[in-house]
Amino acid sequence: MRPVAIAVLSVSLLLFSVLAHGQVEYFVVQLDGVGGLMLNDAGYAGAVSMQMTGAWELDVDDSLWPDESDSTARFNYIWDTFFASNYDPTPGQQAWWGYFDGATLPSVPKLTFDTDVPGGMLVSNASFTVLVRDYNGDGELSQSEKHHACQISMTISVETPLCTGYFEDYCGNGSLAAGDFNFVNPPAFDEIMFMGQVQVWYCGAPVNESTWGAVKTLYR
Repeated sequence: MRPVAIAVLSVSLLLFSVLAHGQVEYFVVQLDGVGGLMLNDAGYAGAVSMQMTGAWELDVDDSLWPDESDSTARFNYIWDTFFASNYDPTPGQQAWWGYFDGATLPSVPKLTFDTDVPGGMLVSNASFTVLVRDYNGDGELSQSEKHHACQISMTISVETPLCTGYFEDYCGNGSLAAGDFNFVNPPAFDEIMFMGQVQVWYCGAPVNESTWGAVKTLYR
């Protein structure tokens, strides 16, 4: 093969590699599952569907929380630690916000997708917020407010070294939300459904300077 032809082929392959390196893929997902913060080993798990299929799990480090056998102590700890000081008194918008992330928990929550399609593990750090409305606007939590299908929103950041299969060497992020979070007491499984989008892109080792140099020498 002539040097010019080799050069053109090399440049084409190089450009393809550079373009593919940052190409973003989008996955719309639905997460149906059960779990609850009032249960030991707090978190949720279930099936993922739509543009991914397989299983998902949200793991929350509750190692400092009271045991579920004393549900009153457990709820009071959760409320006092994550919600009580985050009250919005704005008229018509009164609510408590609970923040669960690496700053408020002993370790960062993990959201894991174990997929059949496209295949492989997508592991991410998660940060989620629970919104509890103060429908009475009195600054006091009532039983109906506590169990009134609270809103939960979550953002994720892909933990690249832990990903496998299709997602090996992938970076990414995403956001999900649900409107049916509840503090179930006495502790029992709470059914939940998240909807959202995950976007990923290949972030393995990019083409280095020596590769560019090798291509350039073909033109000399």
